[in-house]
Amino acid sequence: MIAAAAFLLLFQAEPAAAPQPQGSPRFEQCLAQIEADPSAAYESAMAWANEARALEAYHCAALALIDMGRPEQAARRLESLALAAEGQSPGVQISLYSQAGHAWILANEPSRARSAFTRVIVGLAPASPQMPDALIDRAIAYGEEGDHRMAEEDLSRALDLRPNDALALRLRALSRMRQNAFDLALADAEAALRLEPNNVDAALALGHVRESQRIGRPVDEDGGEPEPAN
Repeated sequence: MIAAAAFLLLFQAEPAAAPQPQGSPRFEQCLAQIEADPSAAYESAMAWANEARALEAYHCAALALIDMGRPEQAARRLESLALAAEGQSPGVQISLYSQAGHAWILANEPSRARSAFTRVIVGLAPASPQMPDALIDRAIAYGEEGDHRMAEEDLSRALDLRPNDALALRLRALSRMRQNAFDLALADAEAALRLEPNNVDAALALGHVRESQRIGRPVDEDGGEPEPAN
């Protein structure tokens, strides 16, 4: 299996962005409250929901659940809201599915994350500026599932659309390394570091690829030790 921790850290540090529709002032206030006190934000959002049955209220409550350490419950609610949002602005539904996918990643449910991100990809126009981010998100889910080939494919598609994306290059380097394609992985890792010379993660990825190439086997990104042979 691909080093899930490495992909999760990258996801947490640099989540790809979904279209974010502008919310009402009350929704924006609720989001701000999540940062200060997610439990209080959840209670406020549910009171708002009981009062007005507003989709934004349920949306804010679901996002608060993530910060409360309940990502699985949040993901289920976000997916339900995405279904309920059918017929509204496509950007609303896409954003909800993207957030659900991120929550499923945090809940260690990569297959469900992949499904949510696939809905995002299907909902976007092929030339949408958000398409590379959606492909990167799904590649992260594939990576956590251990499907390195499909992760590489999505990352290559993202790079076709946005060639100098350092995150996509770094993730593709790790995917290729896991498939023992060390020369290709090295080229990606070096390109990522050239784009972001001060990025510690890029330097670490290059180090992992070089060590894997030296010993002829992928190293474990968590500890730097070779993984056991299958």
